[in-house]
This record gives sequence, structure tokens and C-alpha cells, in this order.
Amino acid sequence: MATYGERLEAALAKQITVELAERGMTQKDLAEAVGIGRPAMNHYIKGHKSMPMPTFFKVAEALGLTAQVLMERAETRLS
Repeated sequence: MATYGERLEAALAKQITVELAERGMTQKDLAEAVGIGRPAMNHYIKGHKSMPMPTFFKVAEALGLTAQVLMERAETRLS
């Protein structure tokens, strides 16, 4: 069974995907806004690699959200 942290990471990846769709953004758009390559962003969103906290904060900002709001939205997916 997956740990809480693993489930939360998966929920966060799903929430980022939803936020991108709502804004008409692509992973490439987000990667450029954050300052990383699209392959790295894809690894984070697909769950192949854990997103470093500094990147998480930049992702939230690029989506026009605070880190807290993005995390809260992801946590609601666990219910």
C-alpha cells in the first residue's frame, strides 16, 4: 500500500495537470516558466521523480497560486 507521502505526490501531480488544463497551458509552458526542461517537468508530473521543494514553489507561482493553495487542492484529492 502506498504511503501518505506517495499518495500526496500523486495527487499533487494530478492537481498540477488540472491547473494546466484550466489555464490552457502545456507542460512545456510550465517548464519554461519555472526554468527547467520539459523532460524534467514530465518526470515530476508523471511521478517518475519527486519534485524538489524550490521547484514546487516556482510551479505554484507560475500557476498563479500560493504553494499552500496548490497543496490544499492536492490534499482534497486524497479524500
